[in-house]
Amino acid sequence: MKSLSIPKENQIKAWYLFIILHTMQVGVGMAGYPRLVFMEARQDSWIPIIITGLILHLVIACMVFVLNSFEKEDLPGILTKSMGKFVGLVVSSLFVIYFLLLFLSVIANYIEFVQVFIFPQMKSWFIGLLLLTLVWYAVYGGIRVAIGSSFVFFLSSIWIVGLLHKPITLIDSRNYFPMFQVGLDGIYQGVLISSYTFLGFELLWMVYPFINDKKRVGRYSQFAIVFTVAMYLLTTMVAIGYFSPRQLEEKVWPLLTLFKVISFPMFERFDILAVALWILVILPNLILLAWMVSFTCKRVHGWKQKYCLAVMIIFSLLFVSIFDDRQFVNKLTDFTGRVGLFLGFGFPFVLLPFAIRQRMKGKKKNAKSS
Repeated sequence: MKSLSIPKENQIKAWYLFIILHTMQVGVGMAGYPRLVFMEARQDSWIPIIITGLILHLVIACMVFVLNSFEKEDLPGILTKSMGKFVGLVVSSLFVIYFLLLFLSVIANYIEFVQVFIFPQMKSWFIGLLLLTLVWYAVYGGIRVAIGSSFVFFLSSIWIVGLLHKPITLIDSRNYFPMFQVGLDGIYQGVLISSYTFLGFELLWMVYPFINDKKRVGRYSQFAIVFTVAMYLLTTMVAIGYFSPRQLEEKVWPLLTLFKVISFPMFERFDILAVALWILVILPNLILLAWMVSFTCKRVHGWKQKYCLAVMIIFSLLFVSIFDDRQFVNKLTDFTGRVGLFLGFGFPFVLLPFAIRQRMKGKKKNAKSS
């Protein structure tokens, strides 16, 4: 596999990582996450969030160390250099499938949002077609268009967090007690349940070669994790404070339900508008995931990226048209989360010994040349 040579016009600044890594981690999972973590850790839900955040910081630090050790290589290049051509090809292909699973789970969950809250009779294939058309347009323009559109959508959607002001004023502080009643098993299950929600940081594996100031990659990646964890911590604590324990357990998407208390003269049901606006949160996920799938496929198999993208779009449209059952979407989401535990959280540490060996080789070469 050839090493990447990125033209200057396709390179980006490291500070974009703050935007794109954050947007990748904030998507469909955020809407239902407060309920899921509460069912495991109850009033101590803030503990697994913080623990997951600390684990993420460690994972990101490991990823940056590995990437810096192999200089200008992305994940397929690192795998080929570390494990050989055949094993590298197999593992890289697994990551293509994994990225595709993430893409399918995101689009399937958002289609369900739209059908439940806004258009119950609208066909899944039609909603999928509208979303996939936008994804095609953004990804076909290249990496700079994909990242640029994510930046625009981030600025267009970040204000939604401010809408939590009204629910915050209605919080019942008694809902936060009793604390420290959940055992280690509950905390552990809360950390596990967070796996799917916090996935998306794997984008760093593929976008790293496009960054022209690589010394700042670690800094902005860690800032993105801090911001993401803070947002999940805020939304979860607001949901726990606003809903009673029984109510929170019954709400499938508590974050979207919180928007029901917001009303404007022109919008009596703001939660419906919030679901529509949620597309601004979802689209960056879909665009960047589609770019990851198509670009990784190009790197692994040598096919043109536009062909990989076209096949992925057609397959995704067929998928959402056929598999639109709620139970199946839940199983897909759970399975993707379990796969992400290894390929997302665990795999960087598998590559760590190879990175250390690569650095030792580099030091020996420098010593001989001097």
